[in-house]
Amino acid sequence: MSGTLRDFDIVREPAEIGEIVPIVALLLRRASRVLDHDAPAARREIQRALDMLWSAGAETTDAQPSAPRRPRSALAPWQAQRVVDHIHAHLETPMRVEDMAGVTRLSASYFFRAFRRSFGRSPHAYVVALRLARARALLMESDEPLSRIAATCGFADQAHFSRVFRREVGSAPGVWRREQYGLRVTDRAAASGNGANCEA
Repeated sequence: MSGTLRDFDIVREPAEIGEIVPIVALLLRRASRVLDHDAPAARREIQRALDMLWSAGAETTDAQPSAPRRPRSALAPWQAQRVVDHIHAHLETPMRVEDMAGVTRLSASYFFRAFRRSFGRSPHAYVVALRLARARALLMESDEPLSRIAATCGFADQAHFSRVFRREVGSAPGVWRREQYGLRVTDRAAASGNGANCEA
C-alpha cells in the first residue's frame, strides 16, 4: 500500500487507539499464521488491520499508547472482532445495524451504544470511514473508473460516492486522484534528481 497514515486521515472523531489495538493485533497474528502458505489471505488480514488504523485516525506517533481497556457496556473482544469481520466481508453491500447486531447476538439498540463506546463513532460512521479508506486506496493505486470504485466500496452510485467523498475529504474523487498523481510524479522526479546528484 503506497499511502501513509496521513494520506488516509479521514475521520473527524477518532476512536481511542487503545480500543483498536487488540483487534489489530489479532488480525496481524492471523496474517502471520497463514503468510507462508496463503499469502493472499495474509494480505487481506493486513489490509483489514490497516483499514482499522486509518479509519481510527491512528496517526499518533508522538502519543503514549493507552492501555487496552473495555468501557462499561462496550463490545466484548469477540463481538468487536466478529462485527469487524462482518463489515469487511460485506463492505460493498448495503449494511443495516440490525444485521451487524445479529452477529454479536445483541439487540440493535444495545449494539448501537456498545459499538459507539468501543469504536468512538456510530456503526454507520465507521462503515463510511472504511469505505472511504478503501476508495482512497483504489483511487491511488488503480485506474478503475469512479463508477466501479463506488460500487466496489458500497456506495449507492457514483453521485453518492462523490457527494460523501467531497463532504469528508474536501474535494471530488477525480480531483483528489489527479492531485495525488501529481504528488507522486513530483516525488519521483525529486528522488531521481537526488540520485543523479549523488552520482555526480
